[in-house]
Amino acid sequence: MSPVTAVVTRVGDRLDEVVGGSARRTVVLVLAGVLGLQAADTGAIGALAAPIEGAFKVGNTDIGLLVAVTTLVGAVATIPFGVLTDRVGRSRLLQWSVVAWVAATVLSAVAVDYPMLLLSRLALGAVVAAAGPAVASLVGDLFPAGERGRLYGYVLTGELVGAGVGILVAGLVSSVLDWRAAIGVLALPGIALVWALARHLPEPARGGQAHLEVGDDHIVTEGDARAGRAHEPSEAEEPPIVAVQAEEAGARPAPGTVISSPDLDLWQAIRFILRVRTNDWLILASGLGYFFFGGLETFATLYFRERFGIGQGLASVLFVVVAAGALVGTLAAGRIADRGIAGGHTAARLTVGGVAFLVTAALFVPGVLMTSLVVALPLFVVAAVAVGGTNPPVDAARLDVMPSELWGRAEAVRTALRQVLQGLAPLAVGALSQVFGARGAGFAAGVGTAQSAPGGGALAEALAVCTIPLAGAGLLLLAGRRHYLRDAVAAARSARAMAA
Repeated sequence: MSPVTAVVTRVGDRLDEVVGGSARRTVVLVLAGVLGLQAADTGAIGALAAPIEGAFKVGNTDIGLLVAVTTLVGAVATIPFGVLTDRVGRSRLLQWSVVAWVAATVLSAVAVDYPMLLLSRLALGAVVAAAGPAVASLVGDLFPAGERGRLYGYVLTGELVGAGVGILVAGLVSSVLDWRAAIGVLALPGIALVWALARHLPEPARGGQAHLEVGDDHIVTEGDARAGRAHEPSEAEEPPIVAVQAEEAGARPAPGTVISSPDLDLWQAIRFILRVRTNDWLILASGLGYFFFGGLETFATLYFRERFGIGQGLASVLFVVVAAGALVGTLAAGRIADRGIAGGHTAARLTVGGVAFLVTAALFVPGVLMTSLVVALPLFVVAAVAVGGTNPPVDAARLDVMPSELWGRAEAVRTALRQVLQGLAPLAVGALSQVFGARGAGFAAGVGTAQSAPGGGALAEALAVCTIPLAGAGLLLLAGRRHYLRDAVAAARSARAMAA
């Protein structure tokens, strides 16, 4: 056995121990790869802001628009993809989406002017719309509810790793070749991902029959279920632990939140999804969180370069250092929330997510206004740990309060609003930075320990303003706990009614 093979084997064995088996490891890696592709693309555009601005003679607002159109078009396309997720094979849907993503990425790399680059971003937006609903639905069907926060956290690390890889690769390749090569090279992992989806992610049976227990080495497919090789129905239909605890605490569903059939047309489904109060709070909180992340991901590298007077390579490395903090938070938060639920704290997922949002806001605002990198960097890293801790419990909580037959459409509704806010963020940050820049450095020039006013004061102010909604997201989650228990009970009763 070669040294490389030995290392890969050891890493695989260790991952199996962490997640609970080879089948789980495969699902986590493949789904994380899907989320990582989208994040890598956005991160690359942010890292390449300066060379793209120079090539096409555009400004920060135009760079923000490149990211905005991807997410805003995706917001529109997400709804039909959500319907497809509940009705067709999700693995095959992801395969074709990634194929189209690769083609659109190549088109971006060969753009001859800014309008052509913008049009290629429009195509990318429609392509990535399939990822959110399909990944959420697959996570719900494949991971047991009691471990869903922790395992969902592993899947969500793909976003952070992808963003870091996109920024690093874009920075390194553009410094050696040019920005076109930096975008084009991102198509290569997309090709590998298509193969991985086709080879390693068969379509699982729906409705809990495909839950991967610890030690499972294969995914239960629809064919297995028809042949009687799925989990026993009693096991598949066991209510999630959150619903059991909520019912024992006396929680009762709100009127109109229990349904007996998933056969709803699109508008009926949307009306029902928005009738679930906890889901409304989760949608809005998630959207506010991604608004912040969308602006930061696009302009972080440019911020580091302008604010602290450093080069492209070091700026990219610093972003990856901060993203590593977010990775720690992502891995830890789901586990903390799951343990809280196991210990009887039924609303732990909302509590963990809400506190994480508040901590992020409290640390990031002073950090981004600092003029000393030595002072600012520790604040950024700790804030990143907190922001990384928001998504796993929040995303798992959304599955708790929605019947499994509607997971795809519910995630589509959430993703549509999230992408509207996420798409507006780069545009807002870019426009605000130009407005603040036109009137001078402002209050951001005087915060910190530097002897002279730094650059990037306008961009720092813009990022600080766009951080404020995080506090609102935290308060929404903490307030939403009073609806969470009854909505979890309603989802469990709907599942039982539809299975009858």
